[in-house]
Amino acid sequence: MNLRIAWRNLWRNRKRTLITVSLIALSVSLAVFMRSFQEGSYAKMIENAIGNFTGYVQVHQKDYWGDRSIDNGIDVSDSLINTILSTKDVEGVNLRLESFALASHNVSTKGALIMGIVPKAGDEMLNIKSKIIKGDYITDSDKSIIIGSKLANFLDIDVSDTLVLLGQGHWGQSAVGAYSVKGIVKMPIATLDRRIIFMPLSLAQEYYSFPDGVTSIVVRFSDSNETRSITKELNSKLDTTMYRAIAWQDMSPEMVQQIESDRISGIFMLGILYMIIAFGVFGTVLMMTEERKKEYAVMISIGMQKTKLITISFYETIIMNLFGVIVGVLIAIPLVVYFHYYPIVMTGQAAKSIEKLGIEPVMPTILSSQIILNQVFVIISISLVAFIYPLTAIFKLNVIKAMKR
Repeated sequence: MNLRIAWRNLWRNRKRTLITVSLIALSVSLAVFMRSFQEGSYAKMIENAIGNFTGYVQVHQKDYWGDRSIDNGIDVSDSLINTILSTKDVEGVNLRLESFALASHNVSTKGALIMGIVPKAGDEMLNIKSKIIKGDYITDSDKSIIIGSKLANFLDIDVSDTLVLLGQGHWGQSAVGAYSVKGIVKMPIATLDRRIIFMPLSLAQEYYSFPDGVTSIVVRFSDSNETRSITKELNSKLDTTMYRAIAWQDMSPEMVQQIESDRISGIFMLGILYMIIAFGVFGTVLMMTEERKKEYAVMISIGMQKTKLITISFYETIIMNLFGVIVGVLIAIPLVVYFHYYPIVMTGQAAKSIEKLGIEPVMPTILSSQIILNQVFVIISISLVAFIYPLTAIFKLNVIKAMKR
């Protein structure tokens, strides 16, 4: 009965109720859309730079990450791999041998990142095959390489041409080799596309004179939210006098800081938006209470308890705000779903600026129920704060004075 009365009371002044519901609906839909875009951009950034490249967790020799020298590589053993694979939720590992070298073709020379990978496992993680724009993918037995498209343009090199590499091998010996280019790959991150060279792990071990050696073991698992717990468990199992598991947050602290600072600015903008909602809701509740004080006084004088009036007023506030939230969410969901599958691809100068930061110029939304629940929580909180006024007004209502209005 109280709910029915509250519902009918809301529609006694249709225009005011519709204006308030529209304000809430518009704000909620905008908030959900903005947060989905913001968090989707973060997820894409992390996926490009972390999930699909460095991995969420890596295992190194304990001193490797400080200078990332090939001298601090790991001699891979079955017992080490089995220890990693025995960890809960770990699905597999990717072995890598990474170091730097000078890449030269004709008169052009540029520093490059050499990444030795197991071709099949490497493609499962990096999706290199799908990014090849010319030539073919490498195999385990190949003596050839794949290079980034921007690096290929700089060196003016094409498929089947020979690239000369000059670097420093394991324990300081010279590393020199000439390799045929089997394919050209376009990496989504421009900074990587300008310097990456992929070669089979066995070929990289031969080039750097480091048989059975790797610089990192990428730990594969499906849920990125388990990064910290898996890192902690790995470090409890590994011999930490020799090895160390590192989470991506510790490998890329600058990215964490960038995301956090941008997230704060987004939350600040949402705060302004919700201040507008709060004033709108409070204004409506204030008017509803003031114009009905005489009505409240009459009802109390004929025997209605103040607690029942408070309950009905509470229902009115909650119903109005929840109705606005539901409408706003129904408006936002189709937009969020559409831009999740068909993200905005930035072009021109804006795209170049973003690529310089090592980010793919793509802006998708993220499908997250948590974002919607957060908006519901905020609106309910605003409703509860706004309800303080009618609660106080009804409790302190002077029946005789109110009836003379």
